[in-house]
Amino acid sequence: MPLFLLVAAVAGIALCVIFIPIIIINLVLIISSYINPGELPGVFGIKPAVVLSGSMEPAIKPGDLIFIHDIRADELKKDDVICYLLSGKAVTHRIVEITAGEDGKRQYITQGDANNAEDQATVSEQQIQGIWKGGRVGGMGDVILFMQSTIGMILFIICPLLLFFLWDIWRRHRMDKAEIARTAELEAELAAL
Repeated sequence: MPLFLLVAAVAGIALCVIFIPIIIINLVLIISSYINPGELPGVFGIKPAVVLSGSMEPAIKPGDLIFIHDIRADELKKDDVICYLLSGKAVTHRIVEITAGEDGKRQYITQGDANNAEDQATVSEQQIQGIWKGGRVGGMGDVILFMQSTIGMILFIICPLLLFFLWDIWRRHRMDKAEIARTAELEAELAAL
């Protein structure tokens, strides 16, 4: 086997090893977002969330990708950083006080670290998506948001697929050409005998 084909085969296997888990995780996230539309999608109790505001600076910056961990609401305590849904949007703020609501259930008063006042609305147990334990990837949220845009989809989905198909066509053409040359060589050897 020529060195080029060996390198191409190894590269193809490496890309499969990298992309197959990513594709599976994305499929799980997409399916779980349709099954539970009122919750952030997650895998193995971890939910990725993109930070859009600077209310938790300096710990969490706009454009960061953070990881929210499942937790029971009764395990939460003051100073925990939680992610909750407010009008369909994820908000990540620190618990500054836990109170009992009118119905006797826990209510959480939150505040962003960079904000100078508590949030106006209290958070109920049903709104809570999980706790932030410090996991974040700086700037990755901006990349994810860009990839969801039209230009991002063209650059990160359509172009790679197109390049893969063109490479596959070129590779098959090259293999067919090599096979034709090998067949002609064998026919020439047979004719010489």
